[in-house]
Amino acid sequence: MNLLDLIVFVSAAGTCLRLLFYRRGAARFKRHVSLLAWLVIVVTGSVALCIVTGKISSTQIHPIGILMLCLLTAATWYARGNIAQLIRLARGHQWN
Repeated sequence: MNLLDLIVFVSAAGTCLRLLFYRRGAARFKRHVSLLAWLVIVVTGSVALCIVTGKISSTQIHPIGILMLCLLTAATWYARGNIAQLIRLARGHQWN
């Protein structure tokens, strides 16, 4: 495992775990947001598992894909795991 593999693994696992341990609190349940969060958990978790098991390597992922994964991780942690906040950001609303 090289440094780039480690970066991909930490980014994918970090996003997956942050979303898995999200606490809704007083936020309303939205089925479409929950489905999107579930899909992101499945995809990032799969990438992390594939990197660890050696099924894929970071050389098989385009550098822009790795950059997007790192940005998704940063945005997910900044939004405290709230996918609805990420959607609001994409639509042009401000962070709460």
